[in-house]
Amino acid sequence: MFGLWKTYRVRRAAAAEIIPLVDGTRRRLGSIPDTTWHEPYVVGFLGVLITMIALRNAGSLGTDDLAAVQAGAWTDITGMPKDAFGEEICFLGASQDSRFTFGCRNAETFFHALDAAIRQGEQNLGAGAEASPAPASAEHEARSALWSRYFDSQLGGPLAALEM
Repeated sequence: MFGLWKTYRVRRAAAAEIIPLVDGTRRRLGSIPDTTWHEPYVVGFLGVLITMIALRNAGSLGTDDLAAVQAGAWTDITGMPKDAFGEEICFLGASQDSRFTFGCRNAETFFHALDAAIRQGEQNLGAGAEASPAPASAEHEARSALWSRYFDSQLGGPLAALEM
């Protein structure tokens, strides 16, 4: 029973962290077509990001629990069926799709860059800065800028960075 609760809690934490970022993309771009959720870059990016957030929150998860977290968070974030995500992750991983791999790498880079930006912001706070609303705003801006760089910029067109 504890495993089910942990899986549920970690799934909700991953979704809660990513959904506001996706909502920001929807506001900036007007909408996100359902076809976007099947693009190899997006599948890799979100799959790895969900995994990294889940492992940060849980410490460790068994293979089945991690798969349940990934599929559940995917559905929470995208509204797409869980089974479609699992099938696409397996297919794209096995086929070594370069766009999928690029999305996976960018998710890791995004995760670590965001963590570094948050830590830098915390270090820049002086004594008594907790009362100021500016740090939350600065964190939101850093999060939004990084998300736009690694997610928004990859939607709706060729992945130019792959050609480099």
